[in-house]
Amino acid sequence: MRGTVSPYRVRLKPKQRKRLEAVVRRRSPGHWMVMRAKIVLNSHRGMRITMICAALSLDHQVVRRWLKRFLEDGFEGLKDRGRSGRPNTIDNSAWSKLATLVVQTPEKFGLPFARWSVRALEAFLWERYGWRVGRSSISRFLRSMALKPHRVRYWLNPTDPDFDKKAARICRLYLSPPRDATVLSLDEKPGIQALRRTHPTRPMDFGRATRIEYEYERKGTRNVFAAFNIKTGRVLVWVTADRATPNVLSFLDQILRFCPRGRLIIITDNISTRTGEVAKAWLATHPRVRFVFTPKHGSWLNQVEIWFGILTSKALRAKSFDSVAALANAIYRFAKHWNSALAHPFEWTYTGKALHA
Repeated sequence: MRGTVSPYRVRLKPKQRKRLEAVVRRRSPGHWMVMRAKIVLNSHRGMRITMICAALSLDHQVVRRWLKRFLEDGFEGLKDRGRSGRPNTIDNSAWSKLATLVVQTPEKFGLPFARWSVRALEAFLWERYGWRVGRSSISRFLRSMALKPHRVRYWLNPTDPDFDKKAARICRLYLSPPRDATVLSLDEKPGIQALRRTHPTRPMDFGRATRIEYEYERKGTRNVFAAFNIKTGRVLVWVTADRATPNVLSFLDQILRFCPRGRLIIITDNISTRTGEVAKAWLATHPRVRFVFTPKHGSWLNQVEIWFGILTSKALRAKSFDSVAALANAIYRFAKHWNSALAHPFEWTYTGKALHA
């Protein structure tokens, strides 16, 4: 009855009290731990169980339970005890089989799929082995094993026998460029489309992203030549109708006018417009210029590709152009702004060591 003195009256030592008060003050413990610490602290302050119940809006049995647990086990008694949980309803052999299935292609088991999905795995386990495993359980298992059958990454095996040697030579130019030479990274970006959206773009609003019209008209394509100075980050660009050899040679002549003195080392890929007889003849008449070729399937070693990515994301993607002239103007404007305000050398970290899949 209410007048009975509870046997679960707590008397805290100073160290115990400070620890519980620290739990109440901190933000990290869960609400349940803060509430249990308050129960014990209120009991230490002389409050009866009924008073604690009223102050914390708790049931009488709840307060008694945590006071009893604290008296028996101290601070550790306020923590949740381990629970056995619901017994497993899926046999362990199902998980073993799933782990071996997901790392193999579905075609190996007679299924016309390119890769596994959670739905396909669920159906296969039931039809082939009679195991009823839900999609959520399969997803949790795949996450726990860090297996991602829905994701793929493209990989290109290098076919150039001198890939490592050529890559290391280019990386040395990036990391330790010669003082008496200008090192340029040269390439072209062909087939840039001038797309005219059939309706104007709607600007963003509160809670709504920018909306770009899905339908468009093709107004033609343009090619962009670019030479990126790896020391200064400045870039020379030229927009043309195509990337034919005459345009390549004309752009090289522009580079010579832009860099009138000193040696020129131009890093470029080994397509026919750079390695053909016409290009060799041009190099013979300009002895201060030397080409350094990237290995086959190694265009990513060319730093100007990084700049092309910046150009696309900053100035071209999701924009509407009424003509190829408007497209060319946007490219020139961005290049001018880059050279005046944004130009910087790229930090190169790859050292040219062999790559492995």
